Order: sequence, then structure tokens, then C-alpha cells
Amino acid sequence: MPGRSRRRWLGLALAVATTGWVLWALPFVFFDPVPIAVSVVGAQGETIDGVRFLIDGEAVDGRPGATTKIMWDRRPIVLRAEADGYQPHEKRVDEQPVGPIELVLIPTRLRGLIRDQQGNPVGGALVEAPPGSAIAGPDGSFEVLKAGIGPVVISKPAWKPAAREWSGEGDMNVTIEPLVIRAIHLHGGIPEQETGWDKFIELASTTELNGLMLDLKDETGTVFYDSKVEVANEIGAVTGSFRLADVVAAAEEADLYLIGRIVVFQDPIAAHNARDMAVWDTARDGPYGKSGHWFLDPTDPAARQYGLDLAEEACLAGFDEIQFDYVRFPDGLPQSIRFDEVLSPQVRVAAIGQFLSEARSKLNSEGCAVAADIFGFIATATDDGGIGQQWEAITQVVDVASPMLYPSHYGPGWFGLDDPTDDPRTVVSEALDDGLGRMAGPAIVRPWLQDFGYDEDQVRAQIDEADERGLGWMLWNFSSEFTTSALDPG
Repeated sequence: MPGRSRRRWLGLALAVATTGWVLWALPFVFFDPVPIAVSVVGAQGETIDGVRFLIDGEAVDGRPGATTKIMWDRRPIVLRAEADGYQPHEKRVDEQPVGPIELVLIPTRLRGLIRDQQGNPVGGALVEAPPGSAIAGPDGSFEVLKAGIGPVVISKPAWKPAAREWSGEGDMNVTIEPLVIRAIHLHGGIPEQETGWDKFIELASTTELNGLMLDLKDETGTVFYDSKVEVANEIGAVTGSFRLADVVAAAEEADLYLIGRIVVFQDPIAAHNARDMAVWDTARDGPYGKSGHWFLDPTDPAARQYGLDLAEEACLAGFDEIQFDYVRFPDGLPQSIRFDEVLSPQVRVAAIGQFLSEARSKLNSEGCAVAADIFGFIATATDDGGIGQQWEAITQVVDVASPMLYPSHYGPGWFGLDDPTDDPRTVVSEALDDGLGRMAGPAIVRPWLQDFGYDEDQVRAQIDEADERGLGWMLWNFSSEFTTSALDPG
């Protein structure tokens, strides 16, 4: 027996000495591959779509989120799982595990801050880092969960979009710029005229204009386009003189910013044909009217919804911005007037703010900016003027604040002037500085300027004051007859 044992080991030694392949083959001869169970899940145990599963850097097939079996040949390997929006997870395998191996992926987090060129925070911007996205808070800060490595796009209605690259590490501070829009007011009947619409498209192409503001519903309560909003049709407000799709297509072809003007609470048609929405006058037991104005009740949910429905329809058709006019309470009210709510300054300001806030929440998500026309004196006054328009409150809930800085609407003594109508430059300058000095939110200020009763130099003087402050502007003329000579060439 001892001799047989020595001969066995001697034979093995001779084999090792004479054949180099024996030692290399031993692990495969004596250690057969064994199955290992592996799963990839999220931090909360959730299934993750689009997982990439790798062994020693090479992709393999698997069923992310479910148990996957691999054959392990008992040599050390590194398992790795990757997915967009998650931090990769690796695990080294040196010995056969007792149970399944679980790779848990933690969502990536992209944090940052959005500011304007002056360093002020810009809230409400959409930050997209696919597959993750987030909305910046009022202080401009954001946190995107499941942010993908690569391009990040920051967008906000009425602002220029910005693009950045993210490596997967570090915070991101971004500066964005508002769009500077220079536009004119077009009456709602113009698109149906044979050459009217084309004339203004041509004017914009040859001057500094880059936007058009078109009446969708005006002070008469008329809805000029082919609206499908039920209330508008039931009360006979729709003339259907043009199609939204047609004007949107024309503006897009000319690369013009398109603003839709909707007069909200001044509406004689609705006040008489949908009386439950109207401001009520108990003295005459009917809708309240004064000097041809008939108001809907800003505290009435149905009246507010009517304006929102029209706005959403235009936004979905492709308008860039919806501008709400007469977004206010009537002024100089007698004691016989009744609203759905008992009025106070706080109720008035809250009602207007809630309407505009709801509009922005709805329309921003559909790509439209929300603007409000505001009495010019509100940019200077500290109260709500008795109409629910308070400057600080409104600039927190709109994308664009448009004070109507018509010098002819200011009385003697304003800005130290005996007759403000005679000095349009000073009126616009002083009013803009008052408003810009009292901003409470990231709203863009784009004033309405007066283009009626003035000559070329007086119109240009107003434009120059807005330009000097880096602001856009809009020229108002009810009949859409403009002092084109006051416009710089395009």
C-alpha cells in the first residue's frame, strides 16, 4: 500500500511537470458553475424600468426588479446595476451567497437655484432632467429626483429657455432671461378682414415688433373666435369670426409671440344672459350697470370658470400668453350692490389673486404665460384702489404684469405734473420706477403704452422709457390704428 500511494503521487507530479495545461484546467474540472439569484430594486422596493445589468462591465440579460439567475464559476466578479435617474450600485462576489443578492438603486438628486440677471430668485420654472423633473419654488430653489445624467432644460412661460449639462454630481445654479416682447393690440374683428391680419403680420416683419396681442373676448362680452366653450355658446357670445388654429399658424410662420386678450369680469352679454354670475343691484333687482359697464362677480365660481375655460381653449390651440383684462371689481359702488361674498379690501385682493393663481396653475402646465392688465395708478398706490388690484399681491401670482400707463388717465398732480397728458415720458418713467421698486415676485413687467391722441415723438418717448429699463411694451389703440412711424425698423 505505501508503495502504491507513492506511485500515485509520483504519476501526478510527472503529469504536472510535463503538461502545463493541467494546473490551468483544475478549477474547471473540480469547481463546476453554480446558480446565483440577483435582483435589482429601488430604495422603496419598487420595480425600476430600463435597468442595465452588468457583470465585470459587460451587459447581460436580466429581469430588473425580479429575481434573475446567473451562473457563477466561483471566481471573483463584480455585479453592477444602472438606470437613468438612479445612482449605480456595485457588489463584489467572492464566495457563494447564502440567499439572493439584492442591488438597491438610490434615486439621483439634482439640486440648484434659478435666478434672473439681477440675481433675484425666479420661481415656477420647470426643470427637466429626464426621467426626472421639478418646479422651482418661490425662492428659485429646486430638487429633481431621478435626474438623468446629461442635458438639463430649464423653461418658464414668457422666459427664454436655458440648457445645461449635469455630470451627476454637484448643484446647478442657472440664470435665465425674460422674453422682451414688443407688441400691438389687434381688435378681435381684424382676422376676418381680407387684408387686416396680413397687414399687421407685415408690419411686425418690417419693424421692431415681435409680438401681436389679439382680442379673444372684449369689453362687449363678444367672443370673436369659434369657441366651443359651452357657456359662451349658450349665452350667444360667440361670433366665430376666425379660427384659433389659423391665427396661431400665421403667427408661428412669422415667428411672432402671440398673446390672447380676454376681458374677464366686464361682460354685458353674460351679465344679462347668465344673471347668476352678475354683480347684483338690489335697487333695481337686476345686474349692476354703470356707464355702459356690466360686471360679473369676481367672487362667483361660475364667472371665474367662464374666463378660465376660454383661456384654456386658446392656450391649447397654441397661444403663447393669455392676458386677462378687467380682472377687477367695479369701482364706485352704491350700497345696493351685492356679491356672493361680503366685500372687504382683503376679500377683493384675495378673489383677484386666487383667480390669477388658478389660471397660472392651469395654463403654465400647458405652456402658456398668464398676464394681467392693471390700472396704471396701481403701480404707485399702496392699496388695492377699491378694485382688488394690489401691486405686490398680483406680481406674486402672474407671469406678466401689464400696468396701463396711459398719461391721459392720470389726473392733475400725479408725479408733480399739472397735466400728465402733456408729459408722457415723465408719467411712464415715474410709474415704471414705482412698480419696479415694489416687485414681490418674479413677474415680468410689460406696460401698456398710449398710442392714441399722441404724435410720433410722444409715442416714441414712452417706448424709450420702457427700453431703457430693459422691458418689453405693448401699444394700445382700441381701433388698432398705430403710429407706425414711431417704431424702429426691424
